[in-house]
Amino acid sequence: MTKKATTNATVDPAVVKKEFEDMIATGRKSLQEAFLNGTEAAEKAFKSNSETLKTNYEKAVAESKSGFEKAVKAFEGSQFYDKNSADAFVKSGNAAVEKGEKIGAALIDFGTERWQEVFNVTKTLAETEDYAKAVEVQTEYAKTSMQNYVSDVSKFNSLVADAAKSVVEPFGARYASALDVFAKQA
Repeated sequence: MTKKATTNATVDPAVVKKEFEDMIATGRKSLQEAFLNGTEAAEKAFKSNSETLKTNYEKAVAESKSGFEKAVKAFEGSQFYDKNSADAFVKSGNAAVEKGEKIGAALIDFGTERWQEVFNVTKTLAETEDYAKAVEVQTEYAKTSMQNYVSDVSKFNSLVADAAKSVVEPFGARYASALDVFAKQA
């Protein structure tokens, strides 16, 4: 067995404290930089994917409109074609496409805006040195997020209600017209 050598060297606590603080500061700075770089890369990827999603969505809407128009034209040649009913169907279909496009665009904007807020808060928190400031940022983000959520849900409810009304309305007029014809014949 070997005996451990002991030294009687004195350690200055102030020097050790300073070295420890420097080590923590360097580590924290490295973590902050890595986190910020990761956040920036994620934000760039998200923006790129959002643009692709918007482009594909717009393309799908355009193709849907084209397909709807072709279906209407093909239906016009049918022996079962009734101009008044077809007009109601076309008006309803056009309203559905138009309102669906608005709802889809609003949903895409909602998601994009919420993620942008997350990226902004994440960057702010990573750059914050003060604990109290970090809590303040998180509290404000939570408050703002809830307000935005309530506002956006209300907006979506209005869009959906308006869409439902616009889609059903042409058939209501057609139904009333059919009832008048039926009442006159009775």
